[in-house]
Amino acid sequence: MKRIISIWMILTLLMLSGCAAAPASSTMDQATKDEATKDEATKDEATADEPATEAPTLPEPDVKEQAEREYEAILSTPLQGSGQVEVEEMDQFPELPAGCESVALTIAINSYGYDLEKTDIADKYLIYGDSFVDSYVGDPRVWLDGAGIYPPGIVNTVWNFVEDTGARLYPIDTTSLSLSDLCHFIDAGYPVVAWETYYDAEPSPDGGYEERDGIVYQWFRNEHCVTLYGYDLDQGIVMLSDSVRGKVEISFSEFEYAYDGIGRFSVVMLDTADYDYPEDFSPDRYTYDGEE
Repeated sequence: MKRIISIWMILTLLMLSGCAAAPASSTMDQATKDEATKDEATKDEATADEPATEAPTLPEPDVKEQAEREYEAILSTPLQGSGQVEVEEMDQFPELPAGCESVALTIAINSYGYDLEKTDIADKYLIYGDSFVDSYVGDPRVWLDGAGIYPPGIVNTVWNFVEDTGARLYPIDTTSLSLSDLCHFIDAGYPVVAWETYYDAEPSPDGGYEERDGIVYQWFRNEHCVTLYGYDLDQGIVMLSDSVRGKVEISFSEFEYAYDGIGRFSVVMLDTADYDYPEDFSPDRYTYDGEE
């Protein structure tokens, strides 16, 4: 009997011991949780004290970068197949019998809403010198004394106009582009100043040539400059404002033959009225540092 009572007492003590231990374990678990919460609060407080990290501010693209982006976007856009830009007719005679480049440029500039007179480019902005690459050789007012000028000189002539008037135009020398490539600019609403021959005739080399930056600038007896303002691939035609013939439509392949034969020379002006301009903007003029 005493043995049974002893066993019962032992079991009772074990049960009481278990019940007493349970609160101790719960207390330890709660203490651990409280400590973890305190640590987390400390981390949050430390994070709050740290200064906020701002994203780096990237510089705004300059005018040249904006023009390059637009230029690439235009060339990468599929051709529409046809299109034309509103331009005027302008006869180079009698004032500028050898001034086709000046007149073609005037026609192109006026399509952007400017109002240049026929002789303004030749009298105020055209660059004169002894290299037909970057200056006009001779006198555009004298038929037998006027030679001409190629794209680098026309680009710098446009910059003269921009600096004088504040015009938001960005000239780009598009030499070497195919005629099909030039049609992309028509789709974008931009006329093209392009070199060919009088009446699209066979190019006739005359005099010397100059080489600049890997491009050969051969002079031709029948060199001519026009404003390309439209095209239609289905009809196989291009539209020109020619200072000799007026507005004409000619075969795409016929004009391409003369354009390619001269050397694929052309200039495009982007309308940059919506660009962000810095106060200290300076034109990206054509320069040549090599030996001729």
